[in-house]
Amino acid sequence: MDALFSRTKELVEATVTKLGLDAQKARVKDEPQQRSWTLMRGSASVLVTAIMKPEQKNVFLRVASPVITMADGDRGPLYKRLLELNAGGLANAAFGVMGDRVVAVSERPAEGLDASEVEQMIRHLSAVADTYDDRLVKEFGGKRASDKA
Repeated sequence: MDALFSRTKELVEATVTKLGLDAQKARVKDEPQQRSWTLMRGSASVLVTAIMKPEQKNVFLRVASPVITMADGDRGPLYKRLLELNAGGLANAAFGVMGDRVVAVSERPAEGLDASEVEQMIRHLSAVADTYDDRLVKEFGGKRASDKA
Protein backbone atom coordinates (compact mmCIF):
# COMPACT_ATOMS: atom_id res chain seq x y z
CA MET A 1 0.00 0.00 0.00
CA ASP A 2 2.92 2.37 0.69
CA ALA A 3 4.22 1.89 -2.87
CA LEU A 4 0.77 2.67 -4.31
CA PHE A 5 0.52 5.79 -2.16
CA SER A 6 3.97 6.95 -3.31
CA ARG A 7 3.10 6.30 -6.96
CA THR A 8 -0.19 8.20 -6.64
CA LYS A 9 1.59 11.22 -5.16
CA GLU A 10 4.15 11.12 -7.98
CA LEU A 11 1.39 10.96 -10.62
CA VAL A 12 -0.41 13.95 -9.12
CA GLU A 13 2.76 16.02 -8.84
CA ALA A 14 3.70 15.24 -12.45
CA THR A 15 0.19 16.23 -13.58
CA VAL A 16 0.22 19.48 -11.60
CA THR A 17 3.55 20.31 -13.22
CA LYS A 18 2.18 19.41 -16.67
CA LEU A 19 -0.69 21.86 -16.03
CA GLY A 20 1.92 24.59 -15.67
CA LEU A 21 1.93 24.88 -11.89
CA ASP A 22 4.60 24.40 -9.26
CA ALA A 23 3.66 21.18 -7.47
CA GLN A 24 5.65 22.13 -4.38
CA LYS A 25 3.85 25.49 -4.06
CA ALA A 26 0.48 23.85 -4.73
CA ARG A 27 1.01 21.35 -1.91
CA VAL A 28 -1.09 22.26 1.12
CA LYS A 29 -0.93 19.11 3.24
CA ASP A 30 1.73 16.45 3.59
CA GLU A 31 1.08 13.82 6.23
CA PRO A 32 2.00 10.12 6.44
CA GLN A 33 -1.37 9.01 5.02
CA GLN A 34 -2.49 12.08 3.05
CA ARG A 35 -1.07 14.62 0.64
CA SER A 36 -3.14 17.46 -0.84
CA TRP A 37 -2.64 20.16 -3.46
CA THR A 38 -4.75 23.24 -4.21
CA LEU A 39 -5.07 24.55 -7.76
CA MET A 40 -7.03 27.42 -9.32
CA ARG A 41 -8.67 26.45 -12.61
CA GLY A 42 -10.78 29.28 -13.99
CA SER A 43 -12.93 30.51 -11.10
CA ALA A 44 -12.74 27.12 -9.39
CA SER A 45 -10.46 26.26 -6.49
CA VAL A 46 -9.66 22.56 -6.75
CA LEU A 47 -8.37 20.34 -3.96
CA VAL A 48 -6.56 17.19 -5.11
CA THR A 49 -5.94 14.61 -2.39
CA ALA A 50 -4.11 11.30 -2.34
CA ILE A 51 -5.19 9.42 0.77
CA MET A 52 -4.18 6.09 2.20
CA LYS A 53 -7.05 4.32 3.97
CA PRO A 54 -5.58 1.39 5.90
CA GLU A 55 -9.01 0.28 7.12
CA GLN A 56 -9.95 -0.31 3.47
CA LYS A 57 -6.46 -1.50 2.56
CA ASN A 58 -6.41 0.94 -0.33
CA VAL A 59 -5.31 4.34 -1.60
CA PHE A 60 -7.72 6.81 -3.20
CA LEU A 61 -7.43 9.89 -5.36
CA ARG A 62 -10.08 12.52 -4.61
CA VAL A 63 -10.59 15.75 -6.54
CA ALA A 64 -13.04 18.23 -5.04
CA SER A 65 -14.08 21.81 -5.58
CA PRO A 66 -16.46 24.11 -3.72
CA VAL A 67 -18.91 25.46 -6.29
CA ILE A 68 -21.32 27.84 -4.57
CA THR A 69 -22.33 29.05 -1.15
CA MET A 70 -26.08 28.51 -1.07
CA ALA A 71 -28.58 31.30 -0.49
CA ASP A 72 -30.81 31.18 2.58
CA GLY A 73 -34.33 29.92 2.11
CA ASP A 74 -35.91 26.88 0.51
CA ARG A 75 -33.10 24.76 -0.93
CA GLY A 76 -35.38 22.00 -2.18
CA PRO A 77 -35.38 23.19 -5.82
CA LEU A 78 -31.57 23.47 -5.79
CA TYR A 79 -31.17 20.00 -4.30
CA LYS A 80 -33.53 18.61 -6.94
CA ARG A 81 -31.49 20.28 -9.70
CA LEU A 82 -28.23 18.87 -8.30
CA LEU A 83 -29.68 15.36 -8.24
CA GLU A 84 -30.90 15.80 -11.83
CA LEU A 85 -27.43 16.94 -12.90
CA ASN A 86 -25.85 13.95 -11.14
CA ALA A 87 -28.23 11.54 -12.86
CA GLY A 88 -27.90 13.33 -16.19
CA GLY A 89 -24.35 12.24 -16.77
CA LEU A 90 -21.65 14.43 -15.24
CA ALA A 91 -19.23 11.57 -16.07
CA ASN A 92 -16.91 10.81 -13.18
CA ALA A 93 -18.13 13.74 -11.08
CA ALA A 94 -21.02 14.43 -8.75
CA PHE A 95 -22.44 17.33 -6.80
CA GLY A 96 -22.84 17.15 -3.05
CA VAL A 97 -23.47 19.45 -0.13
CA MET A 98 -21.10 20.26 2.73
CA GLY A 99 -22.59 22.69 5.21
CA ASP A 100 -23.89 25.65 3.21
CA ARG A 101 -21.77 24.85 0.14
CA VAL A 102 -22.40 22.89 -3.01
CA VAL A 103 -19.28 20.93 -3.96
CA ALA A 104 -18.24 18.91 -6.99
CA VAL A 105 -16.36 15.69 -6.28
CA SER A 106 -14.61 12.90 -8.17
CA GLU A 107 -12.95 9.98 -6.41
CA ARG A 108 -11.53 6.62 -7.42
CA PRO A 109 -9.24 3.93 -6.05
CA ALA A 110 -5.62 4.52 -7.04
CA GLU A 111 -5.03 0.93 -8.13
CA GLY A 112 -4.41 0.99 -11.89
CA LEU A 113 -4.42 4.80 -12.00
CA ASP A 114 -2.33 6.38 -14.75
CA ALA A 115 -1.24 9.92 -15.58
CA SER A 116 -3.95 10.49 -18.21
CA GLU A 117 -6.65 9.58 -15.67
CA VAL A 118 -5.24 11.98 -13.07
CA GLU A 119 -5.20 14.77 -15.66
CA GLN A 120 -8.73 13.93 -16.82
CA MET A 121 -10.06 13.97 -13.25
CA ILE A 122 -8.51 17.37 -12.49
CA ARG A 123 -9.47 18.97 -15.81
CA HIS A 124 -13.00 17.57 -15.84
CA LEU A 125 -13.84 18.30 -12.21
CA SER A 126 -12.49 21.84 -12.46
CA ALA A 127 -14.50 22.40 -15.67
CA VAL A 128 -17.68 21.18 -13.95
CA ALA A 129 -17.11 23.52 -10.99
CA ASP A 130 -16.11 26.46 -13.21
CA THR A 131 -19.16 25.97 -15.46
CA TYR A 132 -21.81 25.37 -12.85
CA ASP A 133 -20.79 28.02 -10.30
CA ASP A 134 -22.22 30.79 -12.50
CA ARG A 135 -25.22 28.76 -13.66
CA LEU A 136 -26.32 27.69 -10.19
CA VAL A 137 -25.95 31.20 -8.73
CA LYS A 138 -27.96 32.64 -11.61
CA GLU A 139 -30.71 30.04 -11.15
CA PHE A 140 -30.83 29.75 -7.33
CA GLY A 141 -28.99 32.71 -5.83
CA GLY A 142 -26.15 32.54 -3.38
CA LYS A 143 -22.62 33.26 -4.49
CA ARG A 144 -19.78 31.49 -6.22
CA ALA A 145 -17.48 29.79 -3.75
CA SER A 146 -14.57 31.71 -5.29
CA ASP A 147 -16.16 35.13 -4.61
CA LYS A 148 -14.90 36.98 -1.58
CA ALA A 149 -17.35 37.88 1.18
